[in-house]
Amino acid sequence: MLGELSASLVHELNQPLAAILSNAQAAQRFISRDQPDLAEVRSILDDIVANDRRAGQVIQRLRALFRKDRSQQREVDVKQIVLEVLQLIRNDLLNRGIGVEAELDDDLPVATGDSVQLQQVLLNLTMNACEAMEGSGVREPIRARARRKDTQTIEVSISDSGPGVSEEQLGSIFLPFMTTKPKGMGLGLAVSRSIIEAHGGRLWVLSTPGQGATFGFDLPIAAAPAAP
Repeated sequence: MLGELSASLVHELNQPLAAILSNAQAAQRFISRDQPDLAEVRSILDDIVANDRRAGQVIQRLRALFRKDRSQQREVDVKQIVLEVLQLIRNDLLNRGIGVEAELDDDLPVATGDSVQLQQVLLNLTMNACEAMEGSGVREPIRARARRKDTQTIEVSISDSGPGVSEEQLGSIFLPFMTTKPKGMGLGLAVSRSIIEAHGGRLWVLSTPGQGATFGFDLPIAAAPAAP
């Protein structure tokens, strides 16, 4: 468990730290111009501050997850979480030349959960989709969806047009240290599954080899408050 927790922290901190580096390098390029675009530099610095704060939140929330602490769970706007994640990785997507198509229901009910942990799950699924597309050379947009699945469940999913997941990998892809990437740690999906299950939901995958993959999760809709 200690090894898994340590590796999980390394894995989950990698994204905000990589985003800080990418934004800092972009700021350097803007400043080096003869006429720097100061408005753009300010926006980049805002992103750096946001990602720095995010790194601290990741540490706190992962520690709470392994302690099974539910004190951070409250009503959350799932659509807003998806939009915030797409905003967080906007520069990364631009650098990779990958677009996003978002299909988000306007009338989504609220769920109960920890917004930072749910962002981490969605961030992981989105970055996995980007890396799958890069590895295959495909540049079709990834698709982010959030919809009401039924009267009790919200469904969120990320789809790509990469190589997909083989039948052999489908049965073990959510296990710790199982990875399909040459340099992967095999912890992103395992931690994501722990987070979603701690929220009373389910992490799932649908894939046809050669035709892309869809990773998603179901979350229970927040219970209506009792009548006075």
